[in-house]
Amino acid sequence: MLSSLIAACSDDVGLPDARTPIDAAAPGQISLTWTLSHAGAPQTCASVGATSISADVVPVGAAFGEAALWSCASGSGTTGMLAPGRYDLRVSVTGGGTLDGPEFVRDIEVKPGQLTPVGPVAFDVEPTGTLAFRITTPTTGNCTDLAQQGAGITATTIELRDSAGACVPTTFAIAAGATQPAGTYASDCAGASYACIAGDQDITAMMVAAGQHSMVMTGRIGTAPCWTRTAAFAQRAGGLTSTLNPQTLALAPMVPGCPMP
Repeated sequence: MLSSLIAACSDDVGLPDARTPIDAAAPGQISLTWTLSHAGAPQTCASVGATSISADVVPVGAAFGEAALWSCASGSGTTGMLAPGRYDLRVSVTGGGTLDGPEFVRDIEVKPGQLTPVGPVAFDVEPTGTLAFRITTPTTGNCTDLAQQGAGITATTIELRDSAGACVPTTFAIAAGATQPAGTYASDCAGASYACIAGDQDITAMMVAAGQHSMVMTGRIGTAPCWTRTAAFAQRAGGLTSTLNPQTLALAPMVPGCPMP
């Protein structure tokens, strides 16, 4: 009788064995961290306009796997549940396009019921990109004489401004058009101007810092600022090109020396 009571009071009676091993088929996960830099200088997701980190999680030896997507700003992400085994990761950073990647992390062992840390994956993101646009007017031509229903523009100024509104000296490459030659325009924030730019001429600026900008464009007739436009845009990083819609200047008819509409 005493032995029965002792057995009934045992700590092990009716409780699961804490030493039971994890089921070999239990899934695991991979946790990933990342960093952004360029030429040794740290970058942030905001500074380069990076929005997402994407990863392909592929079993070693397989052609396809599972996709994962995380916010860049989070700095880390965890995959879904994965069958135990070995995996390769293909990881990219994106923001209006692929900014860097894919970077490869190979032969990661996922163990049953465990979280496997990986990283940080170091992305090299160029913090600038190329700006491209054209300038037009609602006339028969930017450089066409007023007598021929053109805009009559004789000189153009373009000022690029940062998010705080400060002018940024910028060199614009002007491609040749049907009637106007190619050239280079150094906008120096001190009033430097260029000849008339026709509506079929591509205007580009390289190494424009990523982020929010504005651009003030003026078409002059003589010295009168008759045609104007201020545009706001977001510049992409990673060396990507931000192509704006044609920038249509508006007539300022109340300015002395400018034509009436």
